[in-house]
Amino acid sequence: MRIFYDHQVFSLQDAGGASRYHFELIRNLQANANFAIDALLGLNNSVMPFASLRQATTRITSRKTGIRPGAVRYAANELQTVVAAPLLGEFDIYHPTLYRALPWVRRRRVVVTHHDCIHERFPHLFADAASIIRAKNKLFQQADAIICVSASSQRDLLHFYDGLEKKTYVVHHGFSPLESAPEGGNSEVNKLRPYLLYVGSRAGYKNFSLLLEAFASSGLTSEYRLLAVGGGGLTTAEHERIAALRLAGSVTIIPKANDTVLAGAYRNAALFVYPTLYEGFGFPPLEAMSLGCPVLVNRISSLPEICGDAAFYFAAPDVEELARSLVSTLGDSQGLSTRKALGRQQIGRYDWHRTARSTLDVYRSVLHR
Repeated sequence: MRIFYDHQVFSLQDAGGASRYHFELIRNLQANANFAIDALLGLNNSVMPFASLRQATTRITSRKTGIRPGAVRYAANELQTVVAAPLLGEFDIYHPTLYRALPWVRRRRVVVTHHDCIHERFPHLFADAASIIRAKNKLFQQADAIICVSASSQRDLLHFYDGLEKKTYVVHHGFSPLESAPEGGNSEVNKLRPYLLYVGSRAGYKNFSLLLEAFASSGLTSEYRLLAVGGGGLTTAEHERIAALRLAGSVTIIPKANDTVLAGAYRNAALFVYPTLYEGFGFPPLEAMSLGCPVLVNRISSLPEICGDAAFYFAAPDVEELARSLVSTLGDSQGLSTRKALGRQQIGRYDWHRTARSTLDVYRSVLHR
C-alpha cells in the first residue's frame, strides 16, 4: 500500500492540532512494513520533527523557509505539488491534510479527516466561512471514507452535509503528553498560586469572556487568581472588560508558552476551566488530567464524550451557573481527589498507536470495496 499526505495544513500553520495529528499518524503507521508513505510537505517550519520520520519506506519532502504561514507559502507549495506529485506515480490512499483533494495527486482512494464544524456553526466569526464550507462539501463528496475524530464531530458532519452516512468512521485522536518540568520547578507560575487556569485562544466561541464574568461574580477573587496561558496578549476590548469587572489585579496573562511552561501551569493549578462553546475533540482537558489538574468543562459538543466521568461539568452560557460551579467544585475536596484519579485513567483511552491502527483499518476497508 502506498499512502500520500500533502502540504496544505503545513502551508497554513507551523503548530497546531492538525499538524500534530498528521505527524503522529505517520509516525505510528510507519512501523508497518507492508506499505510506503510519501509526505510532500514543501516549504514549512513545522514545530513537529518530521525529519526524524525519514526512513526507507517513509519519504518526507520538506524544507525550512522564511515565508510565513499563509497564502504565499501555500501557493509556492501548490506549484511544487503540481510538478512533483505526478512523477511519484499512483497512490493507493491519498489523505489530504486540509479541505481539498489536490487534482495532481494520482490515487485510487481518498480518505479525509473531519475535525469539527466550526465554520458551519459559527460562520459569523470567519470571513471565509462560505468558501471553506463549499470546499469541504466538495471534498466530502469526493472522499471514499471520512474519519471523524469523535462521535460528536460525526453527528455534526451528518447534520450539515447530506448523504455521507455510509462512509463515515469514528477514530479518536491519541494523546501526546506535554514535556514537563519537575514538580514545583516552574517559578513563572509558582508565585501565582492559588489560581484557576485557562489555556489557548480567548476569541469567539472559546468563550473566555464568560469565564471573566463568572470569576468576577463568584467571590473567589480574594483567594484565587485567574491565569490565562497562550492566545497572545490582551486585546483592547479585553483590557476594558477586565477593568470594568474590577479584575485588573486578579488576572495574569502568559501570551505564549512552550510545553514546559504549560505543563507547569497545569500541574500547579487549583482547577482548569474550559468554557468553550464547541470542540470537535478537545485536547486541553486531557493535558490537564495527565498532570493531575482537575477540570471543569462546558457540557457541550464532544467534551462529555472525551472527558467522561473524569471532569466536572457546567452548562454555559449562564454566568451564574459557571460562578456557582467554580465555587462548588473548589469546595469539593473529595470530588477533586476522585476526578484527579479518574483523569489519569481517562487519558489511557487515547493512544496514537490505537489511532493509527484504526486509521489503517479504514484505509484497507476502502481498498477492498
